[in-house]
Amino acid sequence: MLKKQILEDLKKAIKNLGYSADDIVISIPQNPTFGDYTTNIALQLAKQNSAKDKQSPVEIASKIISNLGNLGYLSKAEVAGGGFINFFIKNKDLLRNAKDLDLLGEPETPQKILIEYGHVNPLKEVHIGHLRTFILGESLARIFESLGHTVFRANYQGDIGLHIAKAIRGIKKLGLPTKKLDLEEKADFLGRAYAEGNRSYEEDPDYKKETDQMNTKLYQKDSEIEEIYTLTRSWSLEYFEPIYQLLGIKYDRCFFESEVFQDGKKIVLENVGKVFEKSDGAIIFPGQKYELHNRVFITSAGNPTYECKEVGLAKLEYDSFNFEKSIHVVASEQAGYFRVVFKAIEMIFPYLEGKKYHLSYGVVDLKEGKMSSRIGTVVTVDDLYRVVSEKVRQVIKQNRINIDQKIVKKVALGAIKFSYLKFSPSPNMVFDVEQSVSLEGDSGPYVQYTYARIQSVLEKAEKNRDPEYGDVELDNTERAILRQLIYFKETTEQAASIYRPNLVVSYLVELARLFNFFYQGTRIIGSQKENFRLKLSMEVSKVLKKGLFLLGIEAPEKM
Repeated sequence: MLKKQILEDLKKAIKNLGYSADDIVISIPQNPTFGDYTTNIALQLAKQNSAKDKQSPVEIASKIISNLGNLGYLSKAEVAGGGFINFFIKNKDLLRNAKDLDLLGEPETPQKILIEYGHVNPLKEVHIGHLRTFILGESLARIFESLGHTVFRANYQGDIGLHIAKAIRGIKKLGLPTKKLDLEEKADFLGRAYAEGNRSYEEDPDYKKETDQMNTKLYQKDSEIEEIYTLTRSWSLEYFEPIYQLLGIKYDRCFFESEVFQDGKKIVLENVGKVFEKSDGAIIFPGQKYELHNRVFITSAGNPTYECKEVGLAKLEYDSFNFEKSIHVVASEQAGYFRVVFKAIEMIFPYLEGKKYHLSYGVVDLKEGKMSSRIGTVVTVDDLYRVVSEKVRQVIKQNRINIDQKIVKKVALGAIKFSYLKFSPSPNMVFDVEQSVSLEGDSGPYVQYTYARIQSVLEKAEKNRDPEYGDVELDNTERAILRQLIYFKETTEQAASIYRPNLVVSYLVELARLFNFFYQGTRIIGSQKENFRLKLSMEVSKVLKKGLFLLGIEAPEKM
């Protein structure tokens, strides 16, 4: 791998110059005129100098280049503005590395990683905000797996607590439907019931008091509400399954609050006076002692809170999977919650210190506004999928492509997932339906169409052809594509290291753009470089397909 070779040679040169550098960063210049790789190590080393032997970054960079000597794989290394060092790879070495293109592979230190995502509470509908945790979590799982790590997919759902009590009160108020309902109708009813229960809870003090009492009865498994709870919980779990299947998710384990609250409460009570304190009849974690904030783990009524259940969950998840890292893909509004809970968990279970991470994501808005006639502002996954699928059919019709329902499904899901993943997780995002289905620009269908276009080219070539790169002179466009191909693995590794699938999205858009520019201006079949160009097209298609897979998106052979 060229980046690794540059790193090793840099370390030797720096050591020869008498410097120490444990963290050398080699990055990819956005502008290829600045080389195939670049480093700012000279700027870092300049800071190590004392005032007595102060040297500028440019001087240090020049010494490093001189010490590197004549490296066979580089056409040149040059000092750029401010002391950056730019490296230019020889064409023959680009070709050699493209021949040995490893679509990911094994890491130096494989880990067992638990990714917890989904988190839709029973007795609620799955809306477009929930989609972000599903899509982001599944993509991360695939990225880590592709790099050779062992990944466990987990879902944690709140099937007990005040929100459930509110929903059941709403169900009682609306009355259970007497007619037989399909899954979507059940979900719709539960969504309206929760909205009604929550509204009444906020507006009516007597209703609030009765709901709080019902919450206590839920933990006590009171027979008065157990039957309706069991029935409607089963409706929700039945409704969730087709959504998991639609999104291509298969969990290794679904955890529920109802199975961890008792252990969580027991552990918290055992640690009163050590980790937790009593306060006004409740049990709290004194976060202010640790520059955090205080949070209640057991209420004065004796009910466990979300925080308390998280303690029981932490133990059960670790006992189940014995992970080295646990990533919780949860909305940014819970950032303060996780800072406190992680601190408490690490104090109770020291072996979990540093192993738990909250991947925070922002809320989802719609550019088009409300797309559903449902009560409130909830836009469900079903609503969004139907609207995007219809837009995909329109695009296919406009481009005079035969409408195939399987392709519509793949492209619609690709449009949705790509649109969610092209943003960094942290900020809020706006979903643009029109942009999501565009066959031009940074969209899933654009990358899918590029893949399908290559399959059409390869199909037109001889069936028994097994092309190779050979020894050819590269034009600028061909070189740019080869350059992009060798970045696939390191882009994926970087996406994993900082939990950002959007890096893979940007990579695929750029690779698709480069290939389409090549396709439009270059003859492939029948050219003197036909064998090379077919091989180049084939390798691009492999990377596009693999990259789309990492995003949870299928690559259709035809569009």
